[in-house]
Parts: sequence; structure tokens; C-alpha cells
Amino acid sequence: MSTPQNSEFTEADRLELDLLAAQLGRMRSMLFGYSERFFDTIRNWALVTILLLVASTTALVPAAVVPVPFIIPFAFLEAGYLFYYTVFARRHAARLEQVINERFGREILAAHRLEAAYFYPPDAPKIAALSLGKPLGFMSAATIGYTGGAGLLWLGAMVGLSDFVARQSSGSLADLLVPTAIVWTAVIAIYLVWTSLTRPDEGPFLRELETAYRRSSPDD
Repeated sequence: MSTPQNSEFTEADRLELDLLAAQLGRMRSMLFGYSERFFDTIRNWALVTILLLVASTTALVPAAVVPVPFIIPFAFLEAGYLFYYTVFARRHAARLEQVINERFGREILAAHRLEAAYFYPPDAPKIAALSLGKPLGFMSAATIGYTGGAGLLWLGAMVGLSDFVARQSSGSLADLLVPTAIVWTAVIAIYLVWTSLTRPDEGPFLRELETAYRRSSPDD
């Protein structure tokens, strides 16, 4: 099926373009919404952990340090989940722009190419927003900065947790807190790095995108 020119668009073609444009708007809104929630989540959990660490230094609630080494990895897991949605929205929006361009026979939407040039190439290996295709980019630097800050908070929490455990009775359940926090953190960190590098869900998703928005021909 040949791509119609502007003057050759049928009502069905126009309806299809309207639907594609509406879906593109939805994906752009989704990208913005989940990006905003991503940073809100980081800020909120950072505030919670800092308040707990400060509270644990007082004589009133020394046990406030206990949940902090568990909260920080959980915060990364939650932020990773939100970032997961931003990738979905960005890749979906990019495919929609390509399809609309194909319908017009020329490039009238270029946001997906501009994003790839300005932020990071979507197909390059990455760990969260640390792109190995653009390791010196601002998003890569921001990812390193956020991770480093979280790492310092986690180390401070582990020191405080170790001190708290040392003050408890020997042989109590408190002895399990430090090794459990280490295992919990390692499992989440390994999982997040593994999913970022291997992207087990992205391949099937991209194939489905190609199938869903492929223009059929009379021979199909």
C-alpha cells in the first residue's frame, strides 16, 4: 500500500492519523508524568532516610537507623520501576513518530531523534540512565551523582546499624540485621544492573511495537 500524500488522504487515513496522534500525546504525557514521579520518589525517600538518620543520633529513637539500610535499596527498586515506565513511553512515542512520518512520506516529527542526540541513544547499553553510549552526558553524570549520594547514605546507615546492634544483647535477632541488610541490598543492586544491561522485556516490546504499527499491504 503506497503512502498517500496530503491531498490523497482518505477519511480512513485521517482517522488513523488522528488516532496515532492521540496515542502519541498519551505517551508524551506518560513520559512526563513518570519522569516527575521518578524524581519525586527519589527526593521523598532521601528526605525520609535523612530524617531517620538524624533521629537515630538522639537518645529518644536510636532504633530509627534500623530500617534505613533496607529503605535505600527499596527506594532504588521503586525508582527503577518508574524509570521502566519512562523507557516504555519514550520507545513507544518514538515508534509512533516514525509511523506518522511514514504515513506522510517525510519527516515531520523529529523529537525521537532529538532525544537520542540530546539525552542518550536508546539502543546503547545503559544502567538506568547511565548510558555506555554517552557516558559523559549529563544524564549519566546525574545517575552517578544520585547513586553516589545514596551509597553514602547507605554506608552511614550501616555504620549506625552496626553500632545499634553492638549495644543489643548478644545472640538476639538484632545480630541478623547487618547481614540481612547486606544481602537485601546486594540482591536488589544485582537485579537492577542485570535488567538494565540485558533488558529482557525491551526486546519483545520493540518487536510488538513493530508488529502493532506495521502498515499492512493488500498482499498481507
